[in-house]
Amino acid sequence: MNQVNLITTCTNGKHGMNGNSLNLNGFSSGKISPELLIQSWCDAIQVSLLDFETIRVENLYKGGHWSTAKTIKKDLLAELWVLSAGFGLLHSDDYVLPYKATFSSGYSESIPYYNQFYIGKGFHKTWWNEISKRSPFQNEHPTSISSLMKLKPKEYFIICGSPDYINAIDVDVFNGLQYLESPRKQLVIITSKPVYSRLSSYQLKSDARISQLLKCNMIMLNICLAKYFLNEFIKGSYEDFGLLLDKLKIKFALLPKNKSREINKVTEEEVNKYINSILKENSKMSATQALRMFRSSGYSYEEKKFRNLFYEILNGND
Repeated sequence: MNQVNLITTCTNGKHGMNGNSLNLNGFSSGKISPELLIQSWCDAIQVSLLDFETIRVENLYKGGHWSTAKTIKKDLLAELWVLSAGFGLLHSDDYVLPYKATFSSGYSESIPYYNQFYIGKGFHKTWWNEISKRSPFQNEHPTSISSLMKLKPKEYFIICGSPDYINAIDVDVFNGLQYLESPRKQLVIITSKPVYSRLSSYQLKSDARISQLLKCNMIMLNICLAKYFLNEFIKGSYEDFGLLLDKLKIKFALLPKNKSREINKVTEEEVNKYINSILKENSKMSATQALRMFRSSGYSYEEKKFRNLFYEILNGND
């Protein structure tokens, strides 16, 4: 079997954060021109790698998502790549400075939209394109998905992550299809919302019903589905991602539509464990986001009590 490349999103939780860490919020994000923000950030990255202690990418990220990604690398022998909003495309063996930058909205370090210049999240595509072209790792490995596909035209690619990240890279992915020997056989994209129309045939859509099947929470669903997909691919001795993709689409379509709505009452101890796990994955998640995710997974608990527990745990982790 040809090599499988797992390309997945970074996580909010990181080891090694300190006063030297890069934070997009410190660059007057959204208050300066798009061009100046890109230039300032990329310049800071170049300087930081020369002046400060770095950490290996594989050891940088925290949480269940990243732990599962590393398991896929170790047990299923996938080559591991990271969609980093701060550095662009990273290999798990790269060394970087801890940083805060995200394509997800609502954080102080969120990459802005610049809607006075761009439609929707169009600037995120520009950001990805520019930091890919200016990556400090250009002499070490491909720094865009299209150039990675060009270098590895016979290999397989599993791209999984949140819709915000998939949106940022979709043009890059589409541009890479021309280099693959048989894109339909070699590519699958795993995310929870519809993707760019020209990539829709490659998508395995994740939803709450699948999280029930895989027994994972919604935060880890995409990476757990990637692991499940690759396990099935290897066990079934497939050579074609497309064949397995079609089979799983049918299987998942037959899952009970109301399964995610089944109400499972849980104890306070179980809620505590749930909140601790999601805060470990994303320390900046709000109580509202956590409760919405909790309920979408089919669990029931009084809202006021949930919020009280959430803030107790959050404040206790500070």
